[in-house]
Amino acid sequence: MMLAAFADPVFDSQRTFRELLQAMARPAAPRRLPVLPPSPAPITPAAMAILLTLCDATTTVWLQQPEQEAVRHLRFHAGLKLTEKPQDADFALITEPASMPPLESFSRGDLRYPDRSASLIVQVDGFRTDSGARFAGPGIRDTQTLAIDGLAEPFWQQRAALSTQLPLGIDLYFVTAQQVVALPRTTRWLES
Repeated sequence: MMLAAFADPVFDSQRTFRELLQAMARPAAPRRLPVLPPSPAPITPAAMAILLTLCDATTTVWLQQPEQEAVRHLRFHAGLKLTEKPQDADFALITEPASMPPLESFSRGDLRYPDRSASLIVQVDGFRTDSGARFAGPGIRDTQTLAIDGLAEPFWQQRAALSTQLPLGIDLYFVTAQQVVALPRTTRWLES
């Protein structure tokens, strides 16, 4: 039996979209998503809310773990296209960050169209704002401290290497069961 999606698709996706805009405007600051739809494993409800809000029949998505029920659910509710190649994805869902492909595997856009890069939705174990790495950039006053549980050090080294390619890059959404943290490509990692 197919799981439901948003109870009120128009208003629920609008509310979620507003939170995602706020998350991008205030990078490295956790935000609680207002609506958490049912989701098949291995997708968390927060990741599903983002996919249902940002993806439709015109977007291509790469799933790290393309479980059959998750694929059916996303195709039925969002009509999105799936790709088997990370470099062809508009969005990518990372459900196992420890084994994710290198960041350079995803599209970073090109100089004429830097907006044609991938956005990654990365499911993580949790966030802490009292310790961790420091971040700076647009939308952050001075610096913002954030620890993201479940990411290995090579991830941050790859992210730092990509930041030298601005305006090219990858935008990131990290999600837990109920929260989201955005790190746009313009946010700089200052290490721990």
